Amino acid sequence: MKGPLRGFTIAVTGDFGEQRGHDKIRQWIHVNGGSFAHGIRNEVTHLVCSTKHFKTNIKMVRQARAFRSINIVSFDWLEDSLMKHTPLSARNYMLENIVKAKFLEKTRKRVKKKENIDQGMEQFEKGCTEFKEDMKTDGYEIYRDIYDNFAYDITLARANLLINENERYQLKLYTTHTAPKMFACFVKYSAPGNKSWSRVLAPTGSSWETAWAAFEQFFKLKTRKEWAMRFYKYEMGKEAPSQEKNFNYSSPAKGEPRGCLWG
Repeated sequence: MKGPLRGFTIAVTGDFGEQRGHDKIRQWIHVNGGSFAHGIRNEVTHLVCSTKHFKTNIKMVRQARAFRSINIVSFDWLEDSLMKHTPLSARNYMLENIVKAKFLEKTRKRVKKKENIDQGMEQFEKGCTEFKEDMKTDGYEIYRDIYDNFAYDITLARANLLINENERYQLKLYTTHTAPKMFACFVKYSAPGNKSWSRVLAPTGSSWETAWAAFEQFFKLKTRKEWAMRFYKYEMGKEAPSQEKNFNYSSPAKGEPRGCLWG
Protein backbone atom coordinates (compact mmCIF):
# COMPACT_ATOMS: atom_id res chain seq x y z
CA MET A 1 0.00 0.00 0.00
CA LYS A 2 1.36 3.40 -1.00
CA GLY A 3 0.77 6.64 0.83
CA PRO A 4 2.48 9.54 2.63
CA LEU A 5 2.80 7.50 5.83
CA ARG A 6 4.29 4.39 4.23
CA GLY A 7 7.06 2.96 6.41
CA PHE A 8 5.94 4.84 9.53
CA THR A 9 4.60 3.25 12.70
CA ILE A 10 2.69 5.87 14.65
CA ALA A 11 1.44 5.93 18.22
CA VAL A 12 -0.95 8.55 19.54
CA THR A 13 -1.63 10.12 22.94
CA GLY A 14 -3.72 13.09 24.01
CA ASP A 15 -6.95 14.83 23.13
CA PHE A 16 -7.09 16.51 19.72
CA GLY A 17 -10.78 17.39 19.64
CA GLU A 18 -14.04 15.63 18.95
CA GLN A 19 -13.38 15.25 15.23
CA ARG A 20 -9.89 13.83 15.83
CA GLY A 21 -10.53 10.81 18.03
CA HIS A 22 -7.95 8.04 18.22
CA ASP A 23 -10.13 5.63 16.19
CA LYS A 24 -10.41 8.15 13.36
CA ILE A 25 -6.68 8.89 13.49
CA ARG A 26 -5.98 5.14 13.32
CA GLN A 27 -8.10 4.90 10.16
CA TRP A 28 -6.29 7.85 8.56
CA ILE A 29 -2.92 6.24 9.28
CA HIS A 30 -3.94 2.87 7.78
CA VAL A 31 -5.55 4.43 4.69
CA ASN A 32 -2.40 6.44 4.03
CA GLY A 33 0.01 3.52 4.25
CA GLY A 34 1.16 3.71 7.85
CA SER A 35 0.91 1.37 10.81
CA PHE A 36 -0.85 2.28 14.04
CA ALA A 37 0.70 1.30 17.38
CA HIS A 38 -1.31 1.08 20.59
CA GLY A 39 1.79 1.51 22.70
CA ILE A 40 5.48 2.37 22.52
CA ARG A 41 7.76 -0.33 21.08
CA ASN A 42 10.88 -0.59 18.93
CA GLU A 43 9.03 -0.23 15.63
CA VAL A 44 7.42 3.10 16.49
CA THR A 45 8.79 5.98 14.45
CA HIS A 46 6.49 8.80 15.61
CA LEU A 47 4.45 9.62 18.69
CA VAL A 48 1.73 12.14 17.87
CA CYS A 49 1.24 13.86 21.19
CA SER A 50 -0.84 16.68 22.65
CA THR A 51 0.97 19.59 24.31
CA LYS A 52 -0.73 18.77 27.60
CA HIS A 53 0.51 15.17 27.66
CA PHE A 54 3.99 16.29 26.63
CA LYS A 55 4.21 18.89 29.41
CA THR A 56 2.94 16.46 32.05
CA ASN A 57 5.40 13.83 30.78
CA ILE A 58 2.98 10.91 30.86
CA LYS A 59 4.17 7.31 30.62
CA MET A 60 4.03 7.08 26.79
CA VAL A 61 6.10 10.25 26.49
CA ARG A 62 8.69 8.94 28.94
CA GLN A 63 8.87 5.65 27.04
CA ALA A 64 9.22 7.42 23.69
CA ARG A 65 12.01 9.60 25.07
CA ALA A 66 13.87 6.45 26.07
CA PHE A 67 13.92 5.49 22.37
CA ARG A 68 16.02 8.22 20.78
CA SER A 69 14.76 7.13 17.36
CA ILE A 70 11.11 8.12 18.09
CA ASN A 71 9.99 11.55 16.97
CA ILE A 72 7.56 13.11 19.45
CA VAL A 73 5.53 15.43 17.24
CA SER A 74 2.43 17.62 17.32
CA PHE A 75 -0.80 16.64 15.57
CA ASP A 76 0.06 19.24 12.91
CA TRP A 77 2.77 16.93 11.53
CA LEU A 78 0.22 14.21 10.82
CA GLU A 79 -2.38 16.63 9.46
CA ASP A 80 0.07 18.51 7.22
CA SER A 81 1.57 15.27 5.87
CA LEU A 82 -1.90 14.03 4.94
CA MET A 83 -2.99 17.36 3.47
CA LYS A 84 0.14 17.65 1.32
CA HIS A 85 0.16 13.89 0.61
CA THR A 86 3.86 13.66 1.35
CA PRO A 87 5.84 12.55 4.41
CA LEU A 88 7.04 15.78 6.01
CA SER A 89 10.19 16.10 8.09
CA ALA A 90 9.48 15.97 11.82
CA ARG A 91 12.05 18.71 12.49
CA ASN A 92 9.57 21.60 12.49
CA TYR A 93 6.96 19.65 14.48
CA MET A 94 9.03 18.33 17.38
CA LEU A 95 7.08 19.13 20.55
CA GLU A 96 10.18 19.73 22.61
CA ASN A 97 11.13 22.61 20.30
CA ILE A 98 7.55 23.92 20.08
CA VAL A 99 7.05 23.98 23.84
CA LYS A 100 10.44 25.58 24.39
CA ALA A 101 9.72 28.26 21.76
CA LYS A 102 6.33 29.07 23.34
CA PHE A 103 7.95 29.33 26.76
CA LEU A 104 10.63 31.69 25.46
CA GLU A 105 8.03 33.82 23.67
CA LYS A 106 5.91 34.00 26.81
CA THR A 107 8.97 35.01 28.81
CA ARG A 108 9.88 37.64 26.21
CA LYS A 109 6.37 39.14 26.37
CA ARG A 110 6.47 39.17 30.18
CA VAL A 111 9.83 40.97 30.14
CA LYS A 112 8.57 43.38 27.48
CA LYS A 113 5.47 44.12 29.53
CA LYS A 114 7.62 44.87 32.57
CA GLU A 115 9.85 47.12 30.46
CA ASN A 116 6.78 48.99 29.18
CA ILE A 117 5.48 49.46 32.72
CA ASP A 118 8.89 50.61 33.94
CA GLN A 119 9.14 52.98 30.98
CA GLY A 120 5.67 54.33 31.69
CA MET A 121 6.61 54.91 35.30
CA GLU A 122 9.87 56.61 34.32
CA GLN A 123 8.08 58.94 31.89
CA PHE A 124 5.42 59.73 34.44
CA GLU A 125 7.81 60.51 37.30
CA LYS A 126 10.06 62.55 35.01
CA GLY A 127 7.17 64.61 33.68
CA CYS A 128 5.36 65.48 36.89
CA THR A 129 5.84 66.46 40.50
CA GLU A 130 3.31 65.01 42.92
CA PHE A 131 1.23 63.96 39.86
CA LYS A 132 1.35 67.56 38.53
CA GLU A 133 -1.74 68.58 40.45
CA ASP A 134 -3.56 65.39 39.58
CA MET A 135 -2.03 65.27 36.09
CA LYS A 136 -4.15 68.12 34.71
CA THR A 137 -1.12 69.57 32.93
CA ASP A 138 -0.48 66.21 31.30
CA GLY A 139 -3.96 66.02 29.80
CA TYR A 140 -5.23 63.68 32.51
CA GLU A 141 -7.66 64.20 35.37
CA ILE A 142 -9.13 62.06 38.13
CA TYR A 143 -11.80 59.77 36.72
CA ARG A 144 -15.30 60.52 37.98
CA ASP A 145 -18.21 58.11 38.05
CA ILE A 146 -20.67 58.88 35.25
CA TYR A 147 -23.61 58.17 37.56
CA ASP A 148 -22.89 60.18 40.71
CA ASN A 149 -19.63 62.05 39.94
CA PHE A 150 -17.66 60.08 42.55
CA ALA A 151 -13.93 60.83 42.26
CA TYR A 152 -11.77 57.70 42.04
CA ASP A 153 -9.11 59.20 44.30
CA ILE A 154 -9.34 57.14 47.46
CA THR A 155 -7.29 56.63 50.60
CA LEU A 156 -6.58 53.29 52.24
CA ALA A 157 -5.30 53.59 55.80
CA ARG A 158 -3.88 51.30 58.46
CA ALA A 159 -3.06 52.46 61.99
CA ASN A 160 -0.90 50.66 64.54
CA LEU A 161 -1.41 52.37 67.90
CA LEU A 162 1.26 50.27 69.62
CA ILE A 163 4.04 51.81 67.56
CA ASN A 164 2.18 55.00 66.67
CA GLU A 165 2.35 54.27 62.97
CA ASN A 166 -0.20 55.40 60.39
CA GLU A 167 0.27 54.04 56.87
CA ARG A 168 -1.64 55.31 53.86
CA TYR A 169 -2.07 54.45 50.21
CA GLN A 170 -3.60 57.00 47.90
CA LEU A 171 -5.07 55.08 44.98
CA LYS A 172 -5.96 57.12 41.89
CA LEU A 173 -7.68 56.34 38.62
CA TYR A 174 -7.15 58.83 35.80
CA THR A 175 -8.68 59.55 32.40
CA THR A 176 -7.83 61.95 29.59
CA HIS A 177 -9.70 65.21 29.11
CA THR A 178 -10.53 64.48 25.49
CA ALA A 179 -11.40 61.57 23.20
CA PRO A 180 -10.23 59.00 22.47
CA LYS A 181 -10.40 58.27 26.18
CA MET A 182 -7.27 56.71 27.69
CA PHE A 183 -6.69 55.78 31.28
CA ALA A 184 -4.01 55.31 33.95
CA CYS A 185 -3.79 54.09 37.53
CA PHE A 186 -1.25 55.12 40.17
CA VAL A 187 -0.73 54.61 43.86
CA LYS A 188 1.25 56.63 46.40
CA TYR A 189 2.42 55.29 49.77
CA SER A 190 3.18 57.40 52.83
CA ALA A 191 3.92 56.74 56.48
CA PRO A 192 5.51 58.95 59.16
CA GLY A 193 9.25 58.30 59.36
CA ASN A 194 9.30 56.37 56.08
CA LYS A 195 10.13 57.53 52.59
CA SER A 196 7.08 58.09 50.43
CA TRP A 197 6.94 56.41 47.04
CA SER A 198 4.62 56.15 44.04
CA ARG A 199 4.06 53.32 41.59
CA VAL A 200 2.46 52.95 38.19
CA LEU A 201 -0.23 50.27 38.29
CA ALA A 202 -1.46 50.96 34.74
CA PRO A 203 0.67 53.29 32.58
CA THR A 204 -0.69 56.31 30.76
CA GLY A 205 -2.41 55.33 27.53
CA SER A 206 -3.95 52.19 29.05
CA SER A 207 -7.38 50.92 28.07
CA TRP A 208 -10.28 51.20 30.50
CA GLU A 209 -10.16 47.45 31.16
CA THR A 210 -6.46 47.53 32.07
CA ALA A 211 -6.66 50.57 34.34
CA TRP A 212 -9.83 49.46 36.11
CA ALA A 213 -8.47 45.95 36.68
CA ALA A 214 -5.33 47.48 38.24
CA PHE A 215 -7.46 49.67 40.53
CA GLU A 216 -9.68 46.77 41.64
CA GLN A 217 -6.78 44.36 42.16
CA PHE A 218 -4.79 46.77 44.31
CA PHE A 219 -7.88 47.61 46.38
CA LYS A 220 -8.52 43.91 47.01
CA LEU A 221 -4.85 43.21 47.77
CA LYS A 222 -4.75 45.79 50.56
CA THR A 223 -8.30 45.57 51.98
CA ARG A 224 -9.01 41.86 51.37
CA LYS A 225 -12.33 42.97 49.88
CA GLU A 226 -13.68 43.18 46.37
CA TRP A 227 -14.44 46.75 45.30
CA ALA A 228 -18.11 45.80 44.91
CA MET A 229 -18.10 44.69 48.58
CA ARG A 230 -16.32 47.78 49.94
CA PHE A 231 -19.25 48.83 52.16
CA TYR A 232 -19.88 45.33 53.50
CA LYS A 233 -19.20 44.90 57.22
CA TYR A 234 -17.99 41.52 58.43
CA GLU A 235 -19.86 40.01 61.35
CA MET A 236 -17.95 39.59 64.60
CA GLY A 237 -15.51 36.72 64.23
CA LYS A 238 -16.29 36.26 60.56
CA GLU A 239 -13.45 38.33 59.09
CA ALA A 240 -11.04 36.27 57.04
CA PRO A 241 -7.66 35.83 58.80
CA SER A 242 -4.64 37.52 57.24
CA GLN A 243 -0.96 37.75 58.00
CA GLU A 244 -1.16 41.49 58.48
CA LYS A 245 -3.90 43.90 59.48
CA ASN A 246 -5.91 45.00 56.48
CA PHE A 247 -5.96 48.54 55.19
CA ASN A 248 -9.32 50.24 55.64
CA TYR A 249 -11.41 52.23 53.20
CA SER A 250 -13.64 54.82 54.86
CA SER A 251 -17.10 55.16 53.35
CA PRO A 252 -18.05 58.61 52.07
CA ALA A 253 -20.25 60.69 54.36
CA LYS A 254 -23.99 60.33 54.06
CA GLY A 255 -25.26 62.12 50.99
CA GLU A 256 -21.81 62.20 49.36
CA PRO A 257 -21.10 60.35 46.07
CA ARG A 258 -20.21 56.70 46.68
CA GLY A 259 -19.40 55.46 43.17
CA CYS A 260 -21.70 53.19 41.21
CA LEU A 261 -19.17 51.04 39.40
CA TRP A 262 -19.90 47.44 40.47
CA GLY A 263 -21.20 48.28 43.93
